[in-house]
Amino acid sequence: MDGLANPLRGEAVVTLGKQSVTLAVTFGGLMRLSQAIGAKTMDEIYQRLLGFEPFAVSCAIRCLAVAESDDQRSELSARILSERNISAADQKSWRDGIEQALTAHIEKGQAVRETVSVSEEVEAAVTGKKRQTAS
Repeated sequence: MDGLANPLRGEAVVTLGKQSVTLAVTFGGLMRLSQAIGAKTMDEIYQRLLGFEPFAVSCAIRCLAVAESDDQRSELSARILSERNISAADQKSWRDGIEQALTAHIEKGQAVRETVSVSEEVEAAVTGKKRQTAS
């Protein structure tokens, strides 16, 4: 999937070499990435990704790339990670894209916590109970 990213879903397009990839930062993707690279905290994941650590970046591409199926994600990752494609010259593009995706994921999470569902509004109106605000 080239060039189509939805920042409201924690997505960003990153161009590495001659390949563009849409990365989607989700909690499930972060969990797989954490396990793959042996990271224990979000701070460690963030540091390793923004530091352009080759193994962490390679695993992140495989865990976070947007594709229709796992097989397609695997094929896309193989093309991006080809020795003839990715290099240290891609550090800035990677850093900009992954930072955008991580920030969008965090902002989305904060927005969800600040939003009250329709059913919560109805329940508060019907029961006369004041709804609890998110903290």
